[in-house]
Amino acid sequence: MKLVSRSMRLERSSVRLAAVAILGLVAGVVATAQANFADRWWRPELDATAAAPQHHKVLLENDEVRVLEVTVAPGEREPLHVHRYPAVMIIDTSPHMVEHLQDGSSRDLGVRPPGTRWFPVVQGHAMENVGNVPLHAIRVELKKAQGG
Repeated sequence: MKLVSRSMRLERSSVRLAAVAILGLVAGVVATAQANFADRWWRPELDATAAAPQHHKVLLENDEVRVLEVTVAPGEREPLHVHRYPAVMIIDTSPHMVEHLQDGSSRDLGVRPPGTRWFPVVQGHAMENVGNVPLHAIRVELKKAQGG
């Protein structure tokens, strides 16, 4: 009788250990997937401040946020770049913009009124100002948000 109960205890213990290991593995995969989501398209050389520094000026940066001044003059097209973090943008002009995406597609955004907008993390882009009004915006990137 003692052999059976000891054997059963060892078996239950092994099953519990396997369940904990599986849960740990699943949690690790989920955490890695969340961390990698924000970096799916981002590489240091594609960061907006590295790839398009003439269009992205850092106004403030700390562990929580990065605040950028974004400008694109009429007739200009930014180099391809990626924003690593979701952001709130305060756009104070009404330019006519075309967005050229990392996957090769483009979309005409038209002329939008000034305002505040939310931008999740998405693939890289190059903004082109096809109008006659400059783009001027403040972009507040939220470093600790999970992918947007």
